Formats: sequence, C-alpha cells, structure tokens
Amino acid sequence: MRANFLAVGTVAAALGAAAQQPVPATPGTQPARQGIALPAQAAHAPAYVVPNQNKAREIAETAYNTWRIAMIRGNEQAWLSSTTAARQNKVRNMIVSERKQFPQDFFRNQPPPPQLEHFTYVGSIAGCGNRTMACTYVGKLQLGSNQASENAMVIELVFEGGKWKLDQTRFFNLAQLPDVKKRLHARDISVLQEQDGFHPYDKLPAIPPRCGTPQLIGKVFVDAPGREIEMRINGVSLHEFYDERRADTIGGGLRRGQNTISYTIKDNPGMEHPTLGIGLFVMPETPGNEPICVFDHIIDSKEAAKGGTFTFQVKNEQIAAMNPKYQGTKPEPFHVVPLKPKPAAPAKK
Repeated sequence: MRANFLAVGTVAAALGAAAQQPVPATPGTQPARQGIALPAQAAHAPAYVVPNQNKAREIAETAYNTWRIAMIRGNEQAWLSSTTAARQNKVRNMIVSERKQFPQDFFRNQPPPPQLEHFTYVGSIAGCGNRTMACTYVGKLQLGSNQASENAMVIELVFEGGKWKLDQTRFFNLAQLPDVKKRLHARDISVLQEQDGFHPYDKLPAIPPRCGTPQLIGKVFVDAPGREIEMRINGVSLHEFYDERRADTIGGGLRRGQNTISYTIKDNPGMEHPTLGIGLFVMPETPGNEPICVFDHIIDSKEAAKGGTFTFQVKNEQIAAMNPKYQGTKPEPFHVVPLKPKPAAPAKK
C-alpha cells in the first residue's frame, strides 16, 4: 500500500524545506538527531572489545586536541595530519561542491570545537581488529542557538598511517534518555556495548574520490527514522545516514542530463520505521530562485524500504522552473515509488 497523500505531502514539504537549510558548518562534527532512541545491538552485529581505558583516553584526547587546535588556528597541515583520509576528501568535496575555495573557506569563521575539559570521560570501545575506536564523553553542550543541554559526545577514531586520527565527532542529546544518561555518568561501559550510537566503525571508512567543480550545486536530504542508509551519487559522492534527518551537499554536484544514485536501506532492529523520505535537489545560484527536487523516494511505514540503483535526468525545464516567475507546468521529479493521487473531495450534498 502506497503512502497516503497526506503522508506524502508532509514528507515532500519536509524535503523541500530541508533542502534550503544550511549543511552543518563544521564537517566531521555531526549533531545526531535530538532525543534519538539508541537501539540495542543486533545479534549479528560485529564483536567489539574493551581496550585499556587509560590508554584509550590518552589516545582520544591527544587525537582530538590536536585536531581541535588545528581547526582553531586554521592550520591545514596539522589538520591533514590529524584527520582521516576519508574525512579529508569528504570535507574538500563539500567545499568545492558549493563553489567555494578549499581550504580557505573551510577554516574561515569556524566555531571552535568543544573543549574536552567540559566533559567527563565515560569509556571507549574498539572494533575492526583494533583499527577503529569510539570514545564517549558526557557533559553540557550548546548546539547552535539552542540552550545548553546534556549530551553524549562520541569521538570516532581510525588507526591510519601508523597513528590514531579523528574521523568525526557525534553528539546525542540525552534529554529524552534519562536511563542512558544515568549509566553514562556512572561510567557504565556496558551501555557503550549495548547501544549502537556508541559503537566504533565496524569497517574502515571508504575514501571518496576527489571531485571537480560542479555543473549544478546539489543537496541530498534524507529523513530515515529507524533506518540505516549507505548512498553513492554519480559514483563520487558517498553518504551515510543513521536514524536521522539531515541534508548533505552532493560531492561533485549534479549534472544536466543523466545522473545516477545507488543506495542500500537497512531497518534497525527494535526501532520504529515510519515514513521514509529521500530527495535530491538542484540548489539555486541565481538570487530569488528556489531549489527544485529532481529525484525522490517516499514511502510510509507499511511499505518495504528497498534501495537500488537508479538513473534520472536533470532537465532544462526543471532548471527553468526554479524561477518563481516560471509560467509552465512545474516538472515532476523522478519518483522511485509513484505518488498516490490526491483523493477527490467528497461531493457536497
């Protein structure tokens, strides 16, 4: 059964609104969905080990503080030395794909990353044959204009080139997770093993190829509660979404004419799987123009979420329709799942 019109309309509106939202300013520092329901580890999940905690903390704080100082000082060489190759290319591709200059525009006006001194160390878990590690801290943090609140901070590290490097930091708002917060403050390491949000990578992050200047600036928006999605766009832009709603810049952008997208969708056990929304947008570069959706995949909770490989076109009519003064019929995006027509209003008696 396809999504009803109201559900589809709600998600489609969310796709359009999210396309206009800015991408997080500091790539590699990703706030997770607030109030996220961290699922229990699946039975088939990879095995993780508990390393020596004193050594793990020393590694985490050395890697994080080196990266943090590089960010604050705008020191490109120090940042390259302390950041994984995968994250380096993802950051570069994002900047270039917005027609900005790398590294100048990356370091310009970056907010300073949080100080670890304001957080309490909880513990660390290692994976991938001791080549990845997730180190968790807890403390109060202010994200954007929101009021400071209790968050878990997870530092994802990768052993690369003979040293530990930072790949990203993630934050989980604990306002709706009182039991998890209590166990974190008690330094209960078992909660780190039970909850996927605190796990290290179970495989080394893929290094995306470097992209060139885009023909068209593009964004991908995903609203995937209870699901995990791995995605590749035009063979270059790699994206991962985990139980979250987020917009990413498309590395290399979109092209006039033919484009491709491939993705897998996995339901996370023990979590609800409501409406799913995926949308690709061409972003305006002319003042006054609006984003336009050129690809979407929208389903409700009753439908199986299946990925695949899809080819779609970005047409001249779609580019023209970004102008609010466009007089023609607005072109439809490529629909993976055909949208159900709006039901006719009941006849008045």
